[in-house]
Amino acid sequence: MQSRPKEIQDFIDAARILFAAETLSREARALAVEVFARLEQHGEFRFEKRVRFPACDSLDSALEPYLDASDAFGQVARSIKALEPFIGWFRRMTVANASPNFLEGHANGMISGPGGIEDRRDLQLGFTVMKPDVRYPDHSHPPEEAYVLMSAGEFRKDRGPWLSPGIGGGIHNSPGAVHAMRSDDNAFLALWCLKM
Repeated sequence: MQSRPKEIQDFIDAARILFAAETLSREARALAVEVFARLEQHGEFRFEKRVRFPACDSLDSALEPYLDASDAFGQVARSIKALEPFIGWFRRMTVANASPNFLEGHANGMISGPGGIEDRRDLQLGFTVMKPDVRYPDHSHPPEEAYVLMSAGEFRKDRGPWLSPGIGGGIHNSPGAVHAMRSDDNAFLALWCLKM
């Protein structure tokens, strides 16, 4: 059986550490335990050049503070940098409640999941990058989800107040919960995991 490429395994190992942090809620950590347990078995790998979106130009500035760090943030940043040409990029096309610059201002990078470098259907592990001053629209989906912030930014749940969990903090979304996020005047980067 083919082994998982080192760059993907490095990303998974570092993301596991970030999603286990005490700064996350018990629900977010519990979801992550299930997702990373499923990742013990790997999917099929697709190393092919992918189409980039304009927001991908903000990735370097979001990763730059971490590239020399020896912790899990640094390992995630270096893994994303190494994998960037092959990441399965996609965008959300729904724009209700989004900022006018939303379509060009965001991109989602799938590492493990449908259309990702590691193609699989039982989970999603990836990240969102946004240009400065972008508001992601209110949206919901059936899978439960957890985020970890690698940059400053804000989240909103159930159309409540905007919250800033801080770098290393995050948010948990129950199945079907309405949620949104927005960047400040810097590039935004957040990891996410979902159990399908």
